[in-house]
Amino acid sequence: MRVLVQQINKGQPTYDNFERSAYWFWERGYEVIRFRYEELNSGKFDELLIHEADSTIVRAGVGTVLLALQRAGRTAPQIYDLPRDLWPYTARRIWESTLGEFRSEATNSEFEPAIHIKPLIHQKMFTGLVVSKFSNLIPTAHLDDDVQILCQETLCFESEWRSYILRDRILQVCCYKGNPLLFPDPSLMQKAIPAFQDRPIAFSLDWAVTTSGATVLVEVNDGFSLGNYGLPGHLYTAMVEARWRQMMGLPDNLVGEMLLPNADEIQQGA
Repeated sequence: MRVLVQQINKGQPTYDNFERSAYWFWERGYEVIRFRYEELNSGKFDELLIHEADSTIVRAGVGTVLLALQRAGRTAPQIYDLPRDLWPYTARRIWESTLGEFRSEATNSEFEPAIHIKPLIHQKMFTGLVVSKFSNLIPTAHLDDDVQILCQETLCFESEWRSYILRDRILQVCCYKGNPLLFPDPSLMQKAIPAFQDRPIAFSLDWAVTTSGATVLVEVNDGFSLGNYGLPGHLYTAMVEARWRQMMGLPDNLVGEMLLPNADEIQQGA
């Protein structure tokens, strides 16, 4: 088996995660091939992606993974931060809009509570913003009115957690912000998995505990583009591999299955 790991410049936000991924795949005995976006775009790896797909994995940023799928002749998955199936778990008002509609509403209004907006489909179009007044929208001034956005009322979070899920099982729950002693409700975390009807084989659900003690869903992350906040490397790379194979239309090779925790256990990590 081989894994193509994107090479990016030191200091970029995902640099450490890619470096760790390369090491973890190497630990598992995989051949690690480093590449840059330009090499992939030039067709340098088309032979591997097309004719040796069953033994080739790609670990890269979102845009680069989508390019790799395109070069392999596969259809890119639809990526949503908050699928409608899971809106009931957010415990707050949430709706879809456009920048134009939201700008019109914000022109003569101030929002209390503030509204968090982010791209509905193209996540990299702009960084999510907390908007309480029109001037907060300045970072989106260069974007057209028809850009689709997801709007949410803001809540005060005391702690935030990422639950890593592979084949419908929670592998680990890691605190990435706030008080690590305020753990989200395990029953809600479990119930949300089957509620997500079009869930991939590997993904994460991010949860928060509010100042009132409620457990609320923050967002969903696809298994091919996860940040790692404490999941052991062998399980993290198993998630990456399983999701990549699924997107490529390859059968599940049950990678990592022998290493999974008991189905009834949820492990907490800091």
